Amino acid sequence: MFKPLPASALRPLSFTITARWLALCALGLCLAACTTADYTTYEYRNGNKVIDGEGGSKRLIDDVEIWDAGDPPHRYRIMGILRVSDYDQPYVNLNILHAIAQQVKRNGGSAAILLSGNGGMRHAGDSLTWHERLGLLQEDGYRTQLALMVQYLPEPTEKPPAKPVKTLR
Repeated sequence: MFKPLPASALRPLSFTITARWLALCALGLCLAACTTADYTTYEYRNGNKVIDGEGGSKRLIDDVEIWDAGDPPHRYRIMGILRVSDYDQPYVNLNILHAIAQQVKRNGGSAAILLSGNGGMRHAGDSLTWHERLGLLQEDGYRTQLALMVQYLPEPTEKPPAKPVKTLR
């Protein structure tokens, strides 16, 4: 009923150096491809709110301004909220920032403002350690970063002075 296995099938598998490198590269690609990004539009009760920014510190990632502390010194409106997650690895910050920049470009934004762990805007005076600046550490080994996606608005032109109001007698 049962046929014995040939002797060649009983030999241990021997990988060549090329096969080992291919397996290692495939594992690296799988880990690098685990970054996820979600985009949610932001809605105001009375239409789009225009915000006059005060300035802060920024990084330029893939030609997109990412504001780490403070906000852009421009007039802008908030388009949506980005939530980016990645495994907690030494290079996770760069992956997260590239994913944020990619989402900003894809959705027509001008810049992103990173949010702190409690959802508020970061300020220059915040005493965050380097590890806290990478986003919130989740139970499952992921690190999550929230950011506001903003669109810059043109500066307003000066309005002519208002006409004097006539008084009724």
